[in-house]
Amino acid sequence: MDKKRLHTLLNLKVNTDSPNFIIYSEEISQRLDYVAHFIFNHVLKVNFSITNNISEFQSSRFFKINYSIKSIPNSFQIIPHALLFESGISISKPESFLKNNLIYFFKNKTSNNSLEFNYDIFSSVFYFISRYEELQTFTADSHGRFEAKASILFENKMYLKPVVDYWILEFKKELQNFYPEIKFPENKFKAISTIDVDNLYAYKAKGYLRTTGAIFKDILKFDFTNLKHRIKVLSNKSQDPFDIYTSNSEFCLDNNIPLIYFFLFKSGTKYDRTVNPNSNSFNKVFKLIKEKQASIGIHPSYFSCQDNDILKQEVNDFSNKLGEPVQISRQHYLRFDIKTTPQLLLDNGIIADFTMGFASDIGFRAGTSFPFYYYDFAAEKQMDLLLVPFCAMDGAYFIYDKVSPEVMLNSLLDLANEVKKVNGFFITVFHERTFSSHLYPGYDHVYKKLFQKLNAI
Repeated sequence: MDKKRLHTLLNLKVNTDSPNFIIYSEEISQRLDYVAHFIFNHVLKVNFSITNNISEFQSSRFFKINYSIKSIPNSFQIIPHALLFESGISISKPESFLKNNLIYFFKNKTSNNSLEFNYDIFSSVFYFISRYEELQTFTADSHGRFEAKASILFENKMYLKPVVDYWILEFKKELQNFYPEIKFPENKFKAISTIDVDNLYAYKAKGYLRTTGAIFKDILKFDFTNLKHRIKVLSNKSQDPFDIYTSNSEFCLDNNIPLIYFFLFKSGTKYDRTVNPNSNSFNKVFKLIKEKQASIGIHPSYFSCQDNDILKQEVNDFSNKLGEPVQISRQHYLRFDIKTTPQLLLDNGIIADFTMGFASDIGFRAGTSFPFYYYDFAAEKQMDLLLVPFCAMDGAYFIYDKVSPEVMLNSLLDLANEVKKVNGFFITVFHERTFSSHLYPGYDHVYKKLFQKLNAI
């Protein structure tokens, strides 16, 4: 997937004839520009500029937002917090407050009740989309991951709502009240299916040694059901249970659902157990997927999130096998270290990463369903790596929570409804093994039921 196709998929274009806003700030910073880019371009689909020249601001014909403590007539005022004019990372976390069943941060210290907003929305949004909290002290899980319990949103289960999107929606309504003549472009709810392929096949293409060892393992474990399936597949009497590529691709194509596969391309470690990357099986699968108009990305291996040599080798080998540069990724095991992984991805030609979510829980890791760019705190500027968040992974339901397929489906639909309220992106993560009826009976039907029901949302 190239940049043009990616931007079309994620609706990142802003029309030049969309409304124009001008923001006044006594100080202009990279942080302010970064968060304004997300709020106004990515979510509201309008144009903006920032100035520290008060005369330019007052004489402008654009819609005015006053981001200062000054009182400027005929402008929408937001009282700034210091966060967007600082550098580095503070050890202290922002205090929260609840209002109308939603959480907020960076409350105004002023008692002026005439203000449209009683908190700094720019600092609040920046804190979450920059992943500031992942650079602060937190307790990682056994795989070194930032999980829901580490989030400042975990209390009151606010991580289950796209709170950032709700804030921006409220902001939009306040702007419309202040400037009744504004006509904002409308976003449309969009569902995107992504599938992580940790193992290209369950039984096929494993080579003589791995296949023989697996057969003996089935016998020693008295797992004769698995042995029966294995022998049927190897004798060409049955389809490999992980061979989902035709049926799923055709389902998504027929139902106009954007589909992206992320393939693990490493084997031989405790955590990386796919088919040998040299296998011609990858060529056949890649060709089929392209014919079905689905997209392909890389699933960098377990240790790649902190090791450039590993990542570089995998990206190069994968691109050669794919026949074109691979430019999108999602980290295996969702091992994504904000201190190291983004720069490694950038260094290896990745333009968008889809890891931003939780492994052991559902929810919105960055508080938003919209894509956002990586912010480099060392350089204090936005970098050209798009982070695309998802809100639910299949394993959170049947590996961690161990809930029934019915509960899983209803939960996914609840999340979809949350995203629909803000007209954002509903992105899910399934795995090739989830579609295996003998491994996960009942769960293998959730995927198609979900996307069929989404049409009614």
